[in-house]
Amino acid sequence: MASKVRDAVVWYQKKIGAYDQQIWEKSVEQREIKGLRNKPKKTGHVKPDLIDVDLVRGSAFAKAKPESPWTSLTRKGLVRVVFFPFFFRWWIQVTSRAIFLLLLCLYLLQVAAAALFFTIPGPHGIPTTEVFGATWLMLLLGTVHCQIVSTRTPKPSGSPGGSSGKRRRWGDGPGVAGWVKFFLVLLYSWGRLVPMSSVRPNHTHTHTHTHTNTDAHSPVPPPLQEAPKSGTSCSSRCSSLRTQDSESTRHESETEDLLWEDFLHCAECHSSCTSETDGEGGTAVCPAAKKEYRDDPFHQGHSWLHSSNPGLERVSAIVWEGNDCKKADMSVLEISGMIMNKVNLYTPGIGYQIFGNLVSVTLGLTPFAYRLSQYKDLDQLTQLSANELISVAFGSSSDVMVIVMVTLSFMVRVCLIWLFFFLLSVAERTYKQRLLFAKLFGHLTSARRARKSEVPHFRLKKVQNIKMWLSLRSYLKRRGPQRSVDVIVSSAFLLTLSVVFICCAQLLHVHETFLDCHYNWELVIWCSSLSLFLLRFVTLGSETSKKYSNTSLLLTEQINLYLKMEKKPNKKEELTLVNNVLKLATKLLKELDAPFRLYGLTMNPLLYNITQVVILSAVSGVISDLLGFNLKLWKIKS
Repeated sequence: MASKVRDAVVWYQKKIGAYDQQIWEKSVEQREIKGLRNKPKKTGHVKPDLIDVDLVRGSAFAKAKPESPWTSLTRKGLVRVVFFPFFFRWWIQVTSRAIFLLLLCLYLLQVAAAALFFTIPGPHGIPTTEVFGATWLMLLLGTVHCQIVSTRTPKPSGSPGGSSGKRRRWGDGPGVAGWVKFFLVLLYSWGRLVPMSSVRPNHTHTHTHTHTNTDAHSPVPPPLQEAPKSGTSCSSRCSSLRTQDSESTRHESETEDLLWEDFLHCAECHSSCTSETDGEGGTAVCPAAKKEYRDDPFHQGHSWLHSSNPGLERVSAIVWEGNDCKKADMSVLEISGMIMNKVNLYTPGIGYQIFGNLVSVTLGLTPFAYRLSQYKDLDQLTQLSANELISVAFGSSSDVMVIVMVTLSFMVRVCLIWLFFFLLSVAERTYKQRLLFAKLFGHLTSARRARKSEVPHFRLKKVQNIKMWLSLRSYLKRRGPQRSVDVIVSSAFLLTLSVVFICCAQLLHVHETFLDCHYNWELVIWCSSLSLFLLRFVTLGSETSKKYSNTSLLLTEQINLYLKMEKKPNKKEELTLVNNVLKLATKLLKELDAPFRLYGLTMNPLLYNITQVVILSAVSGVISDLLGFNLKLWKIKS
């Protein structure tokens, strides 16, 4: 419906625009329509000795990105968590068999705890949040992991000339056929788990596709899916394209996998397949592969990054072998490789991992400690027997089913909380590595620091050296995990905002009885621990940005150029040119570099401002209520 309205607007715009045209405008339109068709052309090439602003900014070194929007990935993550056992092939592919079995055990334990919660007769005193709180965390972890691994199996993007005659969006629902396939998959998957001879799905929509990778450590991209037969439907071709992964040796011809994927993608697959027809027949083409090739900086005229020509594409650097000082012509990749080797040899601390373990155990034991603290007579706790203490900790109940339910909830909660803080520890280690990259990069132009850090050393005394220095700077900033770590930090950022907002709302409502609920104690622990990790991320990110934006380094190199001018006046003109380029490089870095901002809502100015007003308004209301005077933090300008 929306497309028809848009087409109508475009049509009427052209219609009324025709009444305003004069002869000159019509002739210009005719020239624009012809375009370059009648222009004489000759073979050309991109100048490899020039740089683009994208190279200095770092966007030329493109990272893998998912083809689907975050809303679609979130939906798929939720579905794959809710129906976890039916997606066993996908989970094994993106994790491992051992991790899948661990997650399956947690899933089954959570289901068992939920079943016990509804089947236990009579009141038992165990709150709903204690049993079902792990469910929300499981959904969060599932969606985060789905967004992290969304780049491993890229989905071909759609085109206006696709082969689908009818397109539908997910908001319109999967339709009758989609729901029929969905229930067929449920029956078939149940038959796989529990042998049932009477349940067999219809195999009319199967499509066989076999892909074997000969070397798991050096993946080879598959051929771009071979002329398909004319009778093959677009949806089946898209399913095989979508489920293919060059890093695995599994076979993707299983019926239930294709049906599940068809249900997940719904009508999206109908517009995701394009074909290019040559003289002998149509060939399915994956636009994602073309995009990946197009975004590769080594095919964009930047081949000097790894060229073997030492005259233009390399810099003369000093390296130390023991006490001996040697000179060598090195490329960007060789210098960055030495820096990365030094970073990989660094042994990171485990302080934040230990902190995450302590928080996991603390949050798991909080309900037990709360029930013990709420005992009617605290002085008698020391006089109670072990069985009586267990009864109090488990809700003053001696029912075996209640004890089993609380125990299962405790195990699931501790494991899931530990997994979440494990991801935060991985993000913290990545941020620390980025800071080390920046530090070692700053040591390149300092002879003393370069020797101490065992990295190459060169001065910015030539234009070519400045060019290599700028390229190396952008290259190092883009190395390592980027989007995947940003997803983890984003989830922690959004979770912290949610917890802060809930705490503020409850404090505004009833701050006298805020700590009378055990889940409020948990929220306070969550807020404190997450704030500590976010503060660590902000600190490391800001330090990294300062290291890369260190203009004092360029000013020092300008001073060195003036010193060389004094010693070698015959090279004054050449050195003056280099000095002018250094000044321009300083201005360019100030223009392009932005202060570090935590990933998440801060990347969207509108959402950031809305969130800032809401959170600061809630915090100011709490402070005003507690201190007794009016304070409006939302008026503070960031």
